[in-house]
Amino acid sequence: MPPKRADDLTDHEREILRPYVSDVDADVFVLKNLNPEVIGAALARYSRAPTGFKETVAREFLNADGTPNISKGAQLVDRVINKFGDESVAELAVAPICIENISNLTAKIIEDCRIGGSPIEESTRYVLYDQKRDGRWRYVVPPDIEASNLNEKFRSTMDHIFETYADLVEPIQNHFRKKLPEDEFEIDVEHLGKTKKAKHSDLKTDGELKAFNLAYGFTIRSAACDVIRCILPACAKANLGLVGNGRFFTGLISKLLTQDLKECHVLAGKIRTALDTYIPTFVKRAERNEYLAQNDRAMRKLSKEIFQGISVSNNPEVDLLEDKEEDFQTNLLTGMLFPLTRHPTRQIRQIVAKLPDTRKQEIFSTYIGKRQSKRDRPGRALETGYPIQFDIIAGFAEYRDLQRHRMLTQQRQDLGVDLGYSIPEEIIEIGKEEVVRECFQRAESLHGDLMHAGMEREAQYAALFNHFIRWNMGMNLREMGHLTELRSQKAGHPKYRRTVQLMAKLYLKRHPEMAPVLQFVDNNDYGGGVTRAEQEARTAFKSLATGVFDDMD
Repeated sequence: MPPKRADDLTDHEREILRPYVSDVDADVFVLKNLNPEVIGAALARYSRAPTGFKETVAREFLNADGTPNISKGAQLVDRVINKFGDESVAELAVAPICIENISNLTAKIIEDCRIGGSPIEESTRYVLYDQKRDGRWRYVVPPDIEASNLNEKFRSTMDHIFETYADLVEPIQNHFRKKLPEDEFEIDVEHLGKTKKAKHSDLKTDGELKAFNLAYGFTIRSAACDVIRCILPACAKANLGLVGNGRFFTGLISKLLTQDLKECHVLAGKIRTALDTYIPTFVKRAERNEYLAQNDRAMRKLSKEIFQGISVSNNPEVDLLEDKEEDFQTNLLTGMLFPLTRHPTRQIRQIVAKLPDTRKQEIFSTYIGKRQSKRDRPGRALETGYPIQFDIIAGFAEYRDLQRHRMLTQQRQDLGVDLGYSIPEEIIEIGKEEVVRECFQRAESLHGDLMHAGMEREAQYAALFNHFIRWNMGMNLREMGHLTELRSQKAGHPKYRRTVQLMAKLYLKRHPEMAPVLQFVDNNDYGGGVTRAEQEARTAFKSLATGVFDDMD
């Protein structure tokens, strides 16, 4: 007997399917009310079953009473993913998860995972860190530091920094209120189907007045957050929303377990516990990657040997690199060393080019390591070969925004204090330069003590948002256009706008014929310090008017 097709569904099958599909009779339908492991198993059957999804679900994954057969779904997924190793099936179940009270440093490690997951992060641009919760400021005390004799200094340093932050909130808001007085602020108002700009004196209704007050308060607060976050540390707490598939979460848990930071190890266990309630079979084989851990240790040791006694050369904040085909081996080895040093790419290339062949082979073989199977995959340096590549030095705050781009390769060096820092001009204008500078000095003293104590990776927690970090970005021309046009727009933060503007100018100087690809890069300099916040508030006007942001009042 030939297999039944969709139009052969029995009345009973149609009835038991109704709770699980948006339209039993449609060729395109939404799945609902099904356990994600059942969905994954049924979708996995697509490649082997002659029937469609609805018949597969009704006949293989629903009990006679119409309830989902969860155990059968889990068994099929377990067999296909964990026994046969079918990675594509591992992408068929998606889970939403919230990760709260982690450090900003760990948030960046999570967001480094590019494929299969979509993160959204609590923004230090819109959320003030001026209130204690349960009697403590919002920062993480890493387990290794807490167990060390530097615990007290770590806490006293961070308490001082957060107290300074809280003390700056009102002075900096007053500063922006003077720069943008309430009677000069405008919002967009709809009247008779048309939108026009209106000041406070032009508003008529209670709804318009409420929207104005919300938008103005949002603007001033956001402008203040933008400035005073300069002294937030990498250990400042963050909340993260994350939607990802099973393959992504398996990789994420494995990555966290492979880090040198205990905060990551603890978090990996918490993520697994949460996902075991939703997609347990999809993350069953997530474990520490000893291959990558061993490679990292060996590469760090080798890097220290190679760069011992070599001082770091000065480099521009944005450096467009030449990638000649004949230099591929040098560039590849440079990419392997870059995240483990403090040196710029251009200098690393010069050093690598002069190494004897035996040393070059040692770098390559150490980075590749001892692969036992196809699952032992070397790192991102093997993505070397992009036609466009930049070294960038900017604040950790700016890196956090530009890191979000995924259609490229980014490698960053460890957070540190040796590249310097910047103090926003608004801090100087309100006479608070010295108190802010003291925060940087205390953070740098703590960082030095952690380094001397052998906690090199944990020392990153002490760096502040406006301490500079160096990272490398490789991309194709399409991504170059997307990144520079998007991040240079008026609503962007002035610091990262400057970075991408320099990227575009350097590239067009070398390739002027590519100007049409970068046609909408905005090279204007918008002053005033509240431009971005104003833009955000006006864009959000309709939401403000309907009370979506009432909690921000």
